[in-house]
This record gives sequence, C-alpha cells and structure tokens, in this order.
Amino acid sequence: MKSAALFVLLWQASPTAAFLSAAPTSTSCRIHTTSTIASSLGASAAFSNEDLETAFFSIDIEDAGSIPKSSFADALADLGVVLDESAADALFCKYDADRGGSIDLDEFKELMADPAMAGIKPQRDVKFAMDMFKKYDDDGSGSIDKGEFRAIANEIQADARRRSLFSVAAAAVGATIVADYSQEYQWAQKSFRTLYIEPKAEETQNKAFPTALLSGDLDEAIAKTLGARGFTPANTIFAHSVCSDEVNNKDEQLVALMVNRWQEGFSLGGLAGLPFAGKSGFRAFLHHVPDEGRLLVMFAPHVGIDATGKVGALQRDGQIKVSKACGAAVGAFGVLSSRGATTSKPSGGNDDTDLFDPQLTTIVNLLEPRLGGIEKAVDPISFVTYQMYAIIRDLIDECVEGTPDVWDFANEVSIVGGIMINRYVGGDFFQPLSFETRVKDGSASGKVIDLYDQAFGAKPDLVGVLGSEEAVAALNARSKKSKL
Repeated sequence: MKSAALFVLLWQASPTAAFLSAAPTSTSCRIHTTSTIASSLGASAAFSNEDLETAFFSIDIEDAGSIPKSSFADALADLGVVLDESAADALFCKYDADRGGSIDLDEFKELMADPAMAGIKPQRDVKFAMDMFKKYDDDGSGSIDKGEFRAIANEIQADARRRSLFSVAAAAVGATIVADYSQEYQWAQKSFRTLYIEPKAEETQNKAFPTALLSGDLDEAIAKTLGARGFTPANTIFAHSVCSDEVNNKDEQLVALMVNRWQEGFSLGGLAGLPFAGKSGFRAFLHHVPDEGRLLVMFAPHVGIDATGKVGALQRDGQIKVSKACGAAVGAFGVLSSRGATTSKPSGGNDDTDLFDPQLTTIVNLLEPRLGGIEKAVDPISFVTYQMYAIIRDLIDECVEGTPDVWDFANEVSIVGGIMINRYVGGDFFQPLSFETRVKDGSASGKVIDLYDQAFGAKPDLVGVLGSEEAVAALNARSKKSKL
C-alpha cells in the first residue's frame, strides 16, 4: 500500500497542498484532490508522459499495475472527477480496451484524453509525493516497511535540526511556515513512532517512567491548564532549569517548544539541571516579569535511554559510541560509589571523578544523603535521576520562598517539575512529577494549588521503580536544607 500523502505532510513546510490528506485507514494513505480545486483548473492543461505515469502511480493503491472496476470511481474521485455509478461504469467500459476487467497504464493514458477528464492538470505536489515514496521504497514493493520508514524518521530528525532556516523565511511571511512545520512534525512523530522506535528502550521507559509524555503533549497540557488560569505570552515570563547538555535544546523538544510558546525563556539551570543561577539569578528573572504578571518555571534533570534499554546512556547524533546522559548525575554517582557511599555501582564505569569542578562537587554533596535504599531499586541510575528531581525541586522552592519580594513583581508563580528522557529516535519524553501554582495571598510562599491531576491525570506509582514505599515517601518529602 502506498503512504504517499504522508510525505507531503512530513516534508511540506507550508499548507499550500491543503488538498492532500491522509485517509483514516489502517493500511494506506491516499491522495485526494478536492472538487473545489479540480473545478477551478483549466481544461486545456497538457500532461507529459511522466505526469500521466505519476498520476497513475498515485491512484494504483494496490500497486497492481492496473485499476480494477471496483475501485475505478474512487480513483477518478481522487483525481478530482466525481461521477455517478452509471457514468463511471460507462467510462470504464469505454477504455477497458482488452476487456480485462481493469484499466492499465496505456488505457489510463487514453482515458485522460477523454472530455470527461477535462479540468484535470498535472499536480506538482502529487509528483513530489510520488517521487518521495519511490525514493524510500527501496525494494520497489509498493509499501513502506519498518526499515524504510526508519530512513524517513532519520531524515525528519535531521530536517528538524535545520529548522532555523525556516525561521529566517518565516520572518518574511508571518511565521506561518514554522508554525505549520512544527505541528506537522509533532503529528508525524506521534502518529508513526511505533513504526521505528527502539523496542528495548521503549520497554525500559515504560517501566522506569510509567506516565511519561512526549514533549509536545506535555507542552500542550501545561498551556491548556495555565491558559484556563489566564496565563498568556503577554503576561507571563518563562524560565527553565534543565541541564546545559545540548541534547536538551533540540528543535521540536520541550525547552524549544516552551520557549516558542511563551516567546522567551530565562535559563536558571547548570549541570544536571540544578538552578546554579541561584537566588541572584532567580531575582534577575523575577525583575523581568510583566507588570502584575506571572512566572512559569519548568525544571527537570535528564536521563538517556539507549537502544539496548540501558538507563543513563544515549547515542548522540553523529556519534557511534554511546555516551552518558546525564553525565553529571552519573558522574556524581560514580564518585560516591568509589568512596563506598553506596553498594550499587553505575554500569559502564565512570571517569568523571575530578572534584575541581564546583558544580559537580555541589551535585555530589547534595546527592550523597539521598541514596538510602538505592540497593532495592530495579535500576540505580533511575533511582539517582529521581533523587536529582527532588534536589532541584527543593532548590527551586528555596529560590521562591527565599525571595521575599517575589509577590511585589508577580501575582502567580507556576512550577512544573519532572524528568526529561532523551531518546535517540522517537522523540524525547517528560515524566511529570509535580505541577503547582502559587497565588499571591500575603504569605511568603503564597497559596499553593496543585494542578497535577488537572493537567496530567493520576500520578505514577513509583514503588516498583524506587524499590520501596519508604523511598517514595522520602522522594515526596520536601526539604528546606538544600544549599547551592
């Protein structure tokens, strides 16, 4: 089955080919030319031999080399010619010269010269889609298998990294290109990821981060929840506290999506996502809030999952060798393991033991008291990553509550926390763990309203991940003792 319309959706950056759409079937995507567009075309348009072959290929859905009578009327409709049953049957019989019960390519070429086909002209977008289909249908089978779709997925991701080129063009055309491209990318990523994901990585993610969401879905859920509370780009300033690793700043992933939605982003984070900007950085961020406006902060450590399902590892673009992610968190755990602070060891060893780095030193010191119970966890790096979340959460709390004039600048402060999950293919995910908003009420911390259930549904059961009820309780217990 041909998936031709998919290519137009994936590679066309603008909606100029609006007449191409994917039919909601489980086996194929078909091309549709609306009657409105067909009726507006000139009747004298000439087809080249290549145009005729392209048109035939596009409606030969079964790749049989002919159009059977049973699907002839549908094929004509796909080309923009809508006939009733009797008229379609008459036209079929007229051009089924060999009475074989189907229209082959030569008969189709004769058919296209019939007055009934007036108003049809070559469609450049159809040719584009068919050419793209042929490019990736390596074995000429007439279908796109998983291996062939993986090649498509790789090109999509590479194209996403070139998205800045679209941004330049968008500045001249009202940014419509970028907006549509982003939506199409996320639609394709979400709809077709089951065809090219890494099964072991997916299995591990579902166990270690059971309610993780694709970046685009999380961004939408946050925006919908806060939009109902009156948050807009005009009255809201956004900040993020995530690791400075470049893997967290890819186009079409969470930080870029949220910066694009809220139109600017203040960086609070350093290694492992800790807000190393500190209270001074938070105060600077606070002073940028619109008058009587709102603050939105997203924080998260990050962790990679490689194709084998190993947590804390990631194959990066352009590299064959798998590297650590988060390198700082895995490195800090390695330092503590080498000291004998824990009986668990990070898989793959560790070389990051130079404590000259002040950020790593801080991470080690904050992580050490949180490793109790790690020996019961299914995976030590997953356990460490959840502890990094709690460390960042407590530090963000201190930034808010330790800034006494926060409510002189903002009426509401919303904080979303979780874990960013980096994947080589299939898109990055985010395991939400907290979402609360604080409203000005005269107190230092403000009135706290939990928005998690409204935005994300039920919270994940982490007993199986962390190894015990005690470990889950310790994770959820907020500390006021974390210091940068």
